[in-house]
Amino acid sequence: MRRCHRHAAPAFTLLEMVICIGLFIVLMATMFQFYDTALQRRDEGQELSRNAQLARVVLDRMTDEIRQATVNVPSYGTGLTGIDDPEYGPSISINTVVMPDKALSEERTIDQVKLAGQFDLRNIQYSIAWDYENLDTNGDPVALGLARAETRTFLRDVVFTDENEAAQAAEDAAAGSKRELYAPEIKYLEFAYFDGAKWWKEWNVPALPQLVRITIGFIPGDPPDVQDLKIVDEDFLNKPEDFDPVPPDEYSAVVRIAQADVFFGSRITREASSLSESMGATGQ
Repeated sequence: MRRCHRHAAPAFTLLEMVICIGLFIVLMATMFQFYDTALQRRDEGQELSRNAQLARVVLDRMTDEIRQATVNVPSYGTGLTGIDDPEYGPSISINTVVMPDKALSEERTIDQVKLAGQFDLRNIQYSIAWDYENLDTNGDPVALGLARAETRTFLRDVVFTDENEAAQAAEDAAAGSKRELYAPEIKYLEFAYFDGAKWWKEWNVPALPQLVRITIGFIPGDPPDVQDLKIVDEDFLNKPEDFDPVPPDEYSAVVRIAQADVFFGSRITREASSLSESMGATGQ
């Protein structure tokens, strides 16, 4: 009688099991790191794409409004003013000529509420809104984002006969003004103005600059009270390499104002204004 001898399958030892589990953990960790890195790169790419698209939309609107700046309107001043305030930071004020809203030309009944009047001249302002009540870890105000203010109704000084007229005028003025947090993602704003020979951080003379350089970014800069307010002396047209390259998180655009005086009228006006200010400071 023959007996069948069956050989038992070799079993894994404890050491082999530990090595197998260790290799499996290393493989899974490598795969997780690969996918995590890939997801991070995808998120960064999507964020860069969104930022670029948002920056393009914001810059396009700002450049269009700056191109439409008026030369000089009596009682309303120069069509463009740029301020670099130590407390509130850079801001720009633009007077543009636009068509009033179509609703103003539509027929309305006596029972309908009268719409606030609109002038064909509108004032638009851009600046960074700061929260001075909630401070960051360094004790500095928090940048809320790019703020845009638009005034559609310009009211001259009028003598009112009663309180009702004054209240109605105030209501019309409020209806014609709007201030909003236009782009909360935009935390950095900077302007430079070219007068035909030099770039300036501020523009407060009765003439339009030749060029306006707009720079926006998504990372807040220094708080307004510690910003550098030095004048930019480089000639951007002839020496573009003199300007520092724009960081990856910032976007820049240069606007040429066609209605500016091509015979360097802004340059002459700017120098005359600077001379007048210096003479007034010295008491001459």
